[in-house]
Amino acid sequence: MIFNPIIVVAIIGQRFISKASPMAGAIAGYAITTGILLWGCSLYSEGLQIGFFGIPLSQSAFLVLCLVWYCFDTRELVAARAISRNSSHTSG
Repeated sequence: MIFNPIIVVAIIGQRFISKASPMAGAIAGYAITTGILLWGCSLYSEGLQIGFFGIPLSQSAFLVLCLVWYCFDTRELVAARAISRNSSHTSG
């Protein structure tokens, strides 16, 4: 069972990016989620398994978690666009 601590660091880094720029954070979120998806799919194709905080995940559960994470990324992107739209209306 494999758990990559780099994933945790990437997610924390994405939070810091979001604080500086919500749009950049949203884009980073998609990039991180896609990286995790590709990494996980390569592990499962090698016959390995991913652990999520010590809990082994089936490939199906991993894919569902990635899909849910993409939903969070989309919500963050929509919020970032709203912030961007509102700030462009108030600054102009």
